[in-house]
Amino acid sequence: MAERDDGPESSHPPAARSPWVTLARERRYEDRYLGLDLDQLRHESGREHPHVALRFKVFGVAVLPVDPEGRVTLIGQYRYVLDRFTWELPRGSGSVTDDALATARRELKEETGDEAESWLELMHLDASPGISSERVPGFVAWNLRRGPAHPDPQESLRVRRIPFADAVGEALSGAITDGPSVALLLCLAERVRRGDLPEDLSRLVRG
Repeated sequence: MAERDDGPESSHPPAARSPWVTLARERRYEDRYLGLDLDQLRHESGREHPHVALRFKVFGVAVLPVDPEGRVTLIGQYRYVLDRFTWELPRGSGSVTDDALATARRELKEETGDEAESWLELMHLDASPGISSERVPGFVAWNLRRGPAHPDPQESLRVRRIPFADAVGEALSGAITDGPSVALLLCLAERVRRGDLPEDLSRLVRG
C-alpha cells in the first residue's frame, strides 16, 4: 500500500457553485480513451459561448523510481504529436475505474522491469484543466528489485539512470519538458528540502 499525503488545504477556498450553465452538449468524437464534446455554455454574467472539452475515460500516471544508488530512471521515446524525442519519468495510463497504485506498479514494471517494495503518492495533477478532465497521480517508488522490462511493442524506449539531483537539474533547465515528470521531480525535491520524507527514502535522494 502506498502512503498518501495531500498536503495543506489551499488558502483560497473553492467557489461554492459553478458560474456556468450547460445549455447543450454534442459529442463530436469518442474512442476507448476519451470523448470530445462541444458544449454550449452560459456564464453567470449572461454571456454564451461554445467550449470544447476532452472528457477522459483514463487517467495518466507518473512514477519516480529511486534505485539503491539514489539514481532516477528516465524513459526516452519519440513522441508523435510533439514530433520530437523526449525524456520522461515512467508514464502510463489506466481506466478511471482502475486503482492508481496498481496502475503505477504495472507501468513501472512494463517500462523498466523494476518492482518496488515502497511507494508514496506525492501529487494528483490536473493535466490541462481548461480543456481536459485528465488527472495524473504521481508516485515515488523505492526499495527496487530489477527485472526484465516488457514495453508495448509500439514503444521504442531508451532507459537512462541518473542521480536524483541531476534529474531535478534537467527539470529546471528544460531538458525534461513532460509536465507530470517535472512536477513530480520538483515535488520530491521540495519534500527533501522540508525533511518530511521517510528516512530511508531521504537518505537515497540526498546521496
